[in-house]
Amino acid sequence: MPLHETDAFVLRTFTLKEADKVCVFFTRDAGKLRGVAHGARRLRSKYGASLESFTEVALVYFQKENKELVSVSDCEIIRSQFFEGMSSELLGVMHYLAELVIEFIPDHEPDERVYKLIAATLESLRGSTRSQLPPIVRYFEIWMLKLAGFFPDWKYCSICHRELMQEPSVWLTNEGAPQCASCSRMLGDELGSIEWRTIQEILTQSPAKFLSSPRDEYVINQIGYIAMRLISRVLERELRSYEVLDRLRPVETC
Repeated sequence: MPLHETDAFVLRTFTLKEADKVCVFFTRDAGKLRGVAHGARRLRSKYGASLESFTEVALVYFQKENKELVSVSDCEIIRSQFFEGMSSELLGVMHYLAELVIEFIPDHEPDERVYKLIAATLESLRGSTRSQLPPIVRYFEIWMLKLAGFFPDWKYCSICHRELMQEPSVWLTNEGAPQCASCSRMLGDELGSIEWRTIQEILTQSPAKFLSSPRDEYVINQIGYIAMRLISRVLERELRSYEVLDRLRPVETC
Protein backbone atom coordinates (compact mmCIF):
# COMPACT_ATOMS: atom_id res chain seq x y z
CA MET A 1 0.00 0.00 0.00
CA PRO A 2 2.11 2.94 -1.21
CA LEU A 3 1.58 6.34 0.38
CA HIS A 4 0.13 9.11 -1.79
CA GLU A 5 0.90 12.77 -1.22
CA THR A 6 -1.10 15.62 -2.73
CA ASP A 7 -2.46 19.07 -1.95
CA ALA A 8 -6.17 19.06 -1.23
CA PHE A 9 -9.15 21.09 -0.07
CA VAL A 10 -11.31 19.67 2.70
CA LEU A 11 -14.93 19.80 1.52
CA ARG A 12 -16.83 18.12 4.35
CA THR A 13 -16.46 15.77 7.31
CA PHE A 14 -18.83 13.24 8.87
CA THR A 15 -18.75 11.48 12.21
CA LEU A 16 -17.67 7.84 12.10
CA LYS A 17 -17.95 5.78 15.28
CA GLU A 18 -16.78 7.48 18.48
CA ALA A 19 -13.35 8.78 17.51
CA ASP A 20 -13.09 8.87 13.71
CA LYS A 21 -14.23 11.08 10.86
CA VAL A 22 -15.01 10.45 7.21
CA CYS A 23 -13.60 13.32 5.16
CA VAL A 24 -14.40 14.42 1.63
CA PHE A 25 -11.42 16.02 -0.14
CA PHE A 26 -10.86 17.56 -3.53
CA THR A 27 -7.24 16.78 -4.30
CA ARG A 28 -4.97 18.24 -6.93
CA ASP A 29 -3.70 14.85 -8.15
CA ALA A 30 -6.55 12.41 -7.53
CA GLY A 31 -9.71 14.49 -7.78
CA LYS A 32 -12.46 14.05 -5.22
CA LEU A 33 -11.96 11.26 -2.72
CA ARG A 34 -13.25 10.16 0.65
CA GLY A 35 -11.06 9.02 3.50
CA VAL A 36 -11.13 8.00 7.13
CA ALA A 37 -9.18 10.09 9.63
CA HIS A 38 -8.75 7.77 12.57
CA GLY A 39 -8.87 9.47 15.96
CA ALA A 40 -9.87 12.83 14.46
CA ARG A 41 -12.64 13.34 17.03
CA ARG A 42 -10.39 12.81 20.02
CA LEU A 43 -9.65 15.85 22.19
CA ARG A 44 -5.93 15.73 21.44
CA SER A 45 -6.21 14.66 17.83
CA LYS A 46 -3.13 15.18 15.67
CA TYR A 47 -5.36 16.68 12.98
CA GLY A 48 -6.30 19.75 15.01
CA ALA A 49 -8.05 22.31 12.78
CA SER A 50 -6.78 20.78 9.55
CA LEU A 51 -10.13 19.14 8.75
CA GLU A 52 -12.21 22.33 8.75
CA SER A 53 -14.19 23.03 5.57
CA PHE A 54 -12.16 24.40 2.64
CA THR A 55 -8.87 24.28 4.54
CA GLU A 56 -6.10 23.64 2.04
CA VAL A 57 -3.90 20.82 3.29
CA ALA A 58 -0.91 18.68 2.40
CA LEU A 59 -2.65 15.30 2.44
CA VAL A 60 -0.91 11.97 2.89
CA TYR A 61 -3.03 8.83 2.47
CA PHE A 62 -2.96 5.20 1.45
CA GLN A 63 -5.63 3.08 -0.22
CA LYS A 64 -6.19 -0.62 0.09
CA GLU A 65 -7.13 -2.50 -3.06
CA ASN A 66 -10.90 -2.67 -3.66
CA LYS A 67 -11.57 -0.21 -0.83
CA GLU A 68 -13.58 2.92 -1.62
CA LEU A 69 -12.42 4.86 1.45
CA VAL A 70 -8.75 5.79 1.71
CA SER A 71 -6.95 5.98 5.05
CA VAL A 72 -5.62 9.40 6.00
CA SER A 73 -2.07 9.19 7.32
CA ASP A 74 -1.29 12.89 7.73
CA CYS A 75 -2.95 16.22 7.03
CA GLU A 76 -0.93 19.42 7.43
CA ILE A 77 -2.48 22.85 6.98
CA ILE A 78 -1.28 24.86 4.00
CA ARG A 79 -3.86 27.60 4.41
CA SER A 80 -6.90 27.88 6.65
CA GLN A 81 -9.96 29.80 5.46
CA PHE A 82 -11.14 30.57 8.98
CA PHE A 83 -10.38 33.76 10.85
CA GLU A 84 -11.64 35.62 13.90
CA GLY A 85 -14.92 37.44 13.36
CA MET A 86 -15.91 35.38 10.32
CA SER A 87 -19.57 36.10 9.48
CA SER A 88 -22.33 33.50 9.41
CA GLU A 89 -23.11 34.57 5.82
CA LEU A 90 -19.57 33.74 4.72
CA LEU A 91 -19.72 30.38 6.49
CA GLY A 92 -22.98 29.66 4.69
CA VAL A 93 -21.45 30.54 1.32
CA MET A 94 -18.50 28.23 1.90
CA HIS A 95 -20.80 25.38 2.92
CA TYR A 96 -22.82 25.89 -0.27
CA LEU A 97 -19.78 26.02 -2.56
CA ALA A 98 -18.43 22.83 -1.01
CA GLU A 99 -21.73 21.06 -1.65
CA LEU A 100 -21.65 22.16 -5.29
CA VAL A 101 -18.24 20.52 -5.74
CA ILE A 102 -19.38 17.35 -3.97
CA GLU A 103 -22.51 17.03 -6.10
CA PHE A 104 -21.15 18.01 -9.52
CA ILE A 105 -17.64 16.56 -9.60
CA PRO A 106 -17.33 12.74 -9.87
CA ASP A 107 -15.03 10.84 -7.53
CA HIS A 108 -11.45 10.06 -8.58
CA GLU A 109 -11.41 12.40 -11.59
CA PRO A 110 -8.60 14.96 -11.18
CA ASP A 111 -9.24 18.34 -12.75
CA GLU A 112 -6.72 21.13 -12.31
CA ARG A 113 -9.33 23.66 -13.47
CA VAL A 114 -11.62 22.80 -10.56
CA TYR A 115 -8.74 23.01 -8.10
CA LYS A 116 -7.74 26.44 -9.42
CA LEU A 117 -11.38 27.61 -9.36
CA ILE A 118 -11.69 26.67 -5.69
CA ALA A 119 -8.39 28.35 -4.81
CA ALA A 120 -9.17 31.58 -6.68
CA THR A 121 -12.72 31.79 -5.32
CA LEU A 122 -11.57 31.29 -1.74
CA GLU A 123 -8.94 33.98 -2.21
CA SER A 124 -11.65 36.41 -3.32
CA LEU A 125 -13.91 35.43 -0.43
CA ARG A 126 -11.25 36.28 2.14
CA GLY A 127 -11.27 39.96 1.25
CA SER A 128 -14.92 40.28 0.25
CA THR A 129 -17.62 42.51 1.66
CA ARG A 130 -21.12 41.24 2.34
CA SER A 131 -22.40 42.85 -0.89
CA GLN A 132 -19.77 40.94 -2.88
CA LEU A 133 -20.89 37.52 -1.66
CA PRO A 134 -23.75 37.08 -4.19
CA PRO A 135 -21.52 37.89 -7.21
CA ILE A 136 -18.92 35.40 -5.97
CA VAL A 137 -21.59 32.71 -5.55
CA ARG A 138 -22.93 33.38 -9.06
CA TYR A 139 -19.38 33.18 -10.44
CA PHE A 140 -18.79 29.81 -8.82
CA GLU A 141 -22.20 28.42 -9.86
CA ILE A 142 -21.74 29.30 -13.53
CA TRP A 143 -18.22 27.88 -13.62
CA MET A 144 -19.21 24.70 -11.79
CA LEU A 145 -22.00 24.10 -14.32
CA LYS A 146 -19.53 24.82 -17.13
CA LEU A 147 -16.77 22.51 -15.88
CA ALA A 148 -19.23 19.72 -15.12
CA GLY A 149 -20.60 19.92 -18.69
CA PHE A 150 -24.08 21.18 -17.81
CA PHE A 151 -23.89 24.80 -18.92
CA PRO A 152 -25.86 25.28 -22.17
CA ASP A 153 -24.33 26.91 -25.23
CA TRP A 154 -26.35 30.09 -25.46
CA LYS A 155 -24.70 31.48 -28.60
CA TYR A 156 -27.36 30.26 -31.04
CA CYS A 157 -31.13 29.80 -30.98
CA SER A 158 -31.92 26.12 -30.41
CA ILE A 159 -34.77 26.32 -32.98
CA CYS A 160 -33.69 28.53 -35.90
CA HIS A 161 -29.94 28.61 -35.05
CA ARG A 162 -29.83 32.41 -35.32
CA GLU A 163 -26.81 33.94 -33.58
CA LEU A 164 -27.97 35.44 -30.29
CA MET A 165 -25.00 37.61 -29.34
CA GLN A 166 -26.60 40.78 -30.73
CA GLU A 167 -30.16 40.03 -29.64
CA PRO A 168 -31.62 42.36 -26.96
CA SER A 169 -32.84 39.30 -25.02
CA VAL A 170 -32.58 35.52 -25.05
CA TRP A 171 -35.42 33.34 -23.81
CA LEU A 172 -34.63 30.11 -21.97
CA THR A 173 -36.89 27.06 -21.84
CA ASN A 174 -37.34 25.00 -18.66
CA GLU A 175 -34.47 22.83 -19.92
CA GLY A 176 -32.21 25.88 -20.32
CA ALA A 177 -32.27 25.81 -24.14
CA PRO A 178 -31.88 29.32 -25.64
CA GLN A 179 -34.38 30.73 -28.12
CA CYS A 180 -34.74 34.01 -29.94
CA ALA A 181 -37.77 36.21 -29.34
CA SER A 182 -39.54 34.92 -32.46
CA CYS A 183 -39.10 31.21 -31.74
CA SER A 184 -39.82 31.51 -28.03
CA ARG A 185 -42.77 33.86 -28.47
CA MET A 186 -41.22 35.56 -25.45
CA LEU A 187 -42.14 32.67 -23.18
CA GLY A 188 -39.69 31.30 -20.62
CA ASP A 189 -36.94 32.95 -18.59
CA GLU A 190 -35.66 36.16 -20.14
CA LEU A 191 -31.92 36.69 -20.24
CA GLY A 192 -31.30 40.32 -21.13
CA SER A 193 -28.21 41.66 -22.87
CA ILE A 194 -26.73 42.92 -19.58
CA GLU A 195 -27.15 39.52 -17.93
CA TRP A 196 -25.69 37.83 -21.02
CA ARG A 197 -22.64 40.13 -21.00
CA THR A 198 -22.17 39.54 -17.28
CA ILE A 199 -22.14 35.77 -17.80
CA GLN A 200 -19.55 36.21 -20.54
CA GLU A 201 -17.43 38.22 -18.12
CA ILE A 202 -17.71 35.41 -15.57
CA LEU A 203 -16.46 32.94 -18.17
CA THR A 204 -13.53 35.10 -19.28
CA GLN A 205 -12.34 36.77 -16.06
CA SER A 206 -10.78 35.69 -12.78
CA PRO A 207 -12.92 36.06 -9.63
CA ALA A 208 -10.80 39.04 -8.52
CA LYS A 209 -11.22 40.77 -11.90
CA PHE A 210 -14.96 40.06 -11.92
CA LEU A 211 -15.34 41.63 -8.46
CA SER A 212 -13.27 44.69 -9.37
CA SER A 213 -16.28 46.23 -11.16
CA PRO A 214 -19.54 47.10 -9.35
CA ARG A 215 -22.29 44.57 -10.05
CA ASP A 216 -25.94 45.47 -10.34
CA GLU A 217 -27.97 43.60 -7.73
CA TYR A 218 -30.88 42.93 -10.09
CA VAL A 219 -28.57 41.45 -12.77
CA ILE A 220 -26.81 39.23 -10.22
CA ASN A 221 -30.19 38.07 -8.90
CA GLN A 222 -31.40 37.20 -12.40
CA ILE A 223 -28.27 35.17 -13.13
CA GLY A 224 -28.62 33.44 -9.77
CA TYR A 225 -32.22 32.52 -10.41
CA ILE A 226 -31.32 30.94 -13.75
CA ALA A 227 -28.27 29.17 -12.28
CA MET A 228 -30.36 27.71 -9.49
CA ARG A 229 -32.93 26.49 -12.01
CA LEU A 230 -30.19 24.72 -13.98
CA ILE A 231 -28.63 23.22 -10.84
CA SER A 232 -31.97 21.90 -9.57
CA ARG A 233 -32.77 20.47 -13.01
CA VAL A 234 -29.44 18.63 -13.23
CA LEU A 235 -29.64 17.23 -9.69
CA GLU A 236 -33.44 16.77 -9.79
CA ARG A 237 -33.64 18.32 -6.32
CA GLU A 238 -32.52 21.35 -4.36
CA LEU A 239 -29.22 21.31 -2.53
CA ARG A 240 -29.50 20.93 1.22
CA SER A 241 -27.37 24.02 1.80
CA TYR A 242 -29.86 26.29 0.00
CA GLU A 243 -31.47 26.99 3.35
CA VAL A 244 -28.30 28.63 4.67
CA LEU A 245 -28.30 31.00 1.69
CA ASP A 246 -31.72 32.54 2.31
CA ARG A 247 -30.26 36.03 2.53
CA LEU A 248 -28.45 35.52 -0.77
CA ARG A 249 -31.26 33.76 -2.59
CA PRO A 250 -32.26 35.60 -5.80
CA VAL A 251 -35.68 37.21 -5.86
CA GLU A 252 -38.02 35.99 -8.59
CA THR A 253 -39.13 38.77 -10.91
CA CYS A 254 -42.32 39.15 -12.85
